[in-house]
Amino acid sequence: MNLNLISMFLEMVDARSLSAAARRLNMTRSNISHQLKLLEREAGAQLLRRSTRSLELTQAGQILYEYGQRMMAELSTARASIDSLGQSLRGHVRISVPTGFGRMYAGAMLLEFAKLHPGITLNVTFNNRIHNLIAAEVDVALKITTTPPMDCVAKHLCPIHWQLFASPAYLKRHGPILQPSDLAHHPLVASPYPGLRVNLKLAHTLYDNDLHTVDMTTGLQSDDFPLLADAVSQGLGVGLLPAYVQYMPAYAGIEPLLPDYRVADLGGNLYLLTLPNRYPSPSTRAVIHFLSEKIVALSQIWR
Repeated sequence: MNLNLISMFLEMVDARSLSAAARRLNMTRSNISHQLKLLEREAGAQLLRRSTRSLELTQAGQILYEYGQRMMAELSTARASIDSLGQSLRGHVRISVPTGFGRMYAGAMLLEFAKLHPGITLNVTFNNRIHNLIAAEVDVALKITTTPPMDCVAKHLCPIHWQLFASPAYLKRHGPILQPSDLAHHPLVASPYPGLRVNLKLAHTLYDNDLHTVDMTTGLQSDDFPLLADAVSQGLGVGLLPAYVQYMPAYAGIEPLLPDYRVADLGGNLYLLTLPNRYPSPSTRAVIHFLSEKIVALSQIWR
């Protein structure tokens, strides 16, 4: 099929009327109507049902519209790849990162990337709850979850483990925490829970029958893990944090508690999410490759 006709058809559908599409394309309405008839003749099917005020896609038109969008996106990517041959990378990439991992690690990685590739502009957002990349207008997302969204391409980067922490000063004031029952009288610094008390479940890493449920009072709560880590390091309570926090120089002084136990029902993995596009732009591929290599290498330290 004629790519120019397909491009015009996409514009027609997006404009929602032949008159609006004609204005966008600087064509007469009769000319664009004629071009549509040519495309329908090539397709061998009616693509649009037309009224005086709007356009409605037929089933054949919906199929062509979806495939046409992919074709034009891939063509644009191919042009960008050809243009970039022998040249520095150029483009614009929209990225979403979780707040905690973003502030502690991914942000610095992206600043390093920006220095290496000044021709690529980055738009970085910090978001723990991204579910739909199209709705969020994001090209690449880092997300910590147990189940990545089904409509994305999810690349597994590393597991994320959770750990209880306290500062040495806090333990000196309140005494050591040597067994799960010792937690009962300490405030919990963590991401938000629905009530003021939490039944924290701990399981021994080696013995499956060694299970404990500890009733703890919630203290400071926030979705911002750097704030929680600051609170723990300043002795405001026992913190439930991602294990990677202890490898940040600013929080190297906090102590892991009960290392023989894991927090049950908590866990997850860090994924890199992208839209299902067989030909991402060179700039997007560069971001994906850079973040993947950096994060996988970093995760080896956390083991």
